[in-house]
Amino acid sequence: AEMARVLADSNHVPLHRLSLLVHSVSIMHKSLDCMPEDENWKALTRNSTNLRVYIMAFDVKSDDMLRILKPSIPLERIHFDSYITCVSGAVVDLISRQYDKFLTHFILMNDVIDMSGFPDLSDNRNEDPLVLLAWRCTRLSLLAVHGYTVWAHNLIAIARLRGSDLKVLEVTEESIDFDQGELADQ
Repeated sequence: AEMARVLADSNHVPLHRLSLLVHSVSIMHKSLDCMPEDENWKALTRNSTNLRVYIMAFDVKSDDMLRILKPSIPLERIHFDSYITCVSGAVVDLISRQYDKFLTHFILMNDVIDMSGFPDLSDNRNEDPLVLLAWRCTRLSLLAVHGYTVWAHNLIAIARLRGSDLKVLEVTEESIDFDQGELADQ
């Protein structure tokens, strides 16, 4: 929060890019109470109107991400990498709602070894958070998913929604799953 206040001062040259690294080890040793609040981000973007933020999150719990992701962050790129925890569909949904104007890159990687299969972000809901991300984030040009279940019909929906604007759609083969009805047609 203090860094955001200092950078928001009009005496500083406006920022164009801010890269933030959030790691579970850092969160264990430091409180999230010092994170910038939405007012801090608003002040920073008033002075730096072209500012775009890149967040890389390693093994950060979904509850912690929900505390970090403030609506006024001009988030352009986000990269989740997990070895212990998994990102929730709620976090992906929040990102698609809050950052639909700026988000261009969304990377979701999970290396959790779980014999019961990859986590499914849709949580048996009708709407898949990744499809909603592709629908809402009209500037999305890169979507990479590794180690999470992506249903084949949702993968097709994502590709159709973004069309040729989606320059990179990267999903590991093991992540793609099919409905039983689709398997019968294969």
